[in-house]
Amino acid sequence: EDHVLAVQHLANQYSWIDIDKVGIYGHSAGGYDTGRAMLAFPDFYKVGVASSADHDFRMEKAWWPEMYQGWPVDSTYHQVSNITNAGNLKGKLLLVHGGMDDNVNPSATFALAEALVNADKEFDLLILPSQRHGYQRKAKDYFTKKRWNYFIKHLQEKEPIWNFNLE
Repeated sequence: EDHVLAVQHLANQYSWIDIDKVGIYGHSAGGYDTGRAMLAFPDFYKVGVASSADHDFRMEKAWWPEMYQGWPVDSTYHQVSNITNAGNLKGKLLLVHGGMDDNVNPSATFALAEALVNADKEFDLLILPSQRHGYQRKAKDYFTKKRWNYFIKHLQEKEPIWNFNLE
């Protein structure tokens, strides 16, 4: 909620900020945050790219969410799950995960994808089969281009360019 208020405040100060075209990107915990933003504030965030995210703390290694959510696992875990809230999606969402991620298991991304399918929500999914939690080499460049182009296409409403070299 604080981020939404901050962007709204900045949009009131700077005319070049288009409050109707707000996008968000995050990786790992930031990927969860991207999903959370898209699902908790579906009228505000229009485009999101969530990579290597743990979309439900009940599926994560125990020590990580317990630092923030506490113990025991209670109803708040259900309330803040991106999987539970999948039906709220209104904008464009790209889910990305490394197929060999041994830090954040891809199962949470698959579970969110299934929940989005069951809720009849349109979304995009990219699995980078040989990648772990952090993407490397050609897969890293591919993801960078895919992410940039996702925002160009859905926020700027322009046809993105694919054939360019990252330098």
